[in-house]
Amino acid sequence: MNRSKKLMAAGVLTLGLGAGAVISTPQVMKASSNVVLASVDWVTSQLNPMKTKISELESKIASQQQEINNLKAQISQPGTTPPPVTPPVTGDLPSAVYAKGTVNIHSGATKEYKVVATRASGSSLKVIDSHKSATGLWYRVELSSTLKGWVFSGDVSVEKPANAEKTVVTFGDVNLRKGATTSYASLQVIPKGTTLKYISSFTNAAGEVWHNVQTAAGVKGWIIGSLSEVK
Repeated sequence: MNRSKKLMAAGVLTLGLGAGAVISTPQVMKASSNVVLASVDWVTSQLNPMKTKISELESKIASQQQEINNLKAQISQPGTTPPPVTPPVTGDLPSAVYAKGTVNIHSGATKEYKVVATRASGSSLKVIDSHKSATGLWYRVELSSTLKGWVFSGDVSVEKPANAEKTVVTFGDVNLRKGATTSYASLQVIPKGTTLKYISSFTNAAGEVWHNVQTAAGVKGWIIGSLSEVK
């Protein structure tokens, strides 16, 4: 009688689970869970280093792209730095600055750029733009119609010094001559817009006013007053 009851109970259990059903014991379920957890841990251990490497690569790529952009900007305007991203507000840009001492004019807005000209203490420099770089504020100045450069704001003053040396600015291409008449030989042609060191003035027999000047390179000579102005 007991044997029959056991067989009947087994049959009911089999019918309830369905044909081919597997009865899971707590030990089997725990083993399966451990396998899944181990798999997740392994995948995580492989992904973390990859995420770190991807972050490092993204950082390097961003840095290299910035360098490329800087180089492109410099190539597009040889000899100068790219113009400031934000132009100066009207009224903030001085019309001129004055050299505190002998100053170097650079081809770009850092002192690593080559020197394109030198101006004596007190020289007036016409300002046409400005740029705020990592080293500070720089002014772009016009030395002549064909020559422009950058001067560091710390080397110049926006206020004209009381004891500043006078300068002569040309407003046309003019010959620098050995004497104060056109009969003297020309030493060189001074381009329009050039600032020269003023030495003295002289009125010749023909009533012409001539200015004795010195170039940034130290060459002294005379230029006619009708094409220049003392400042």
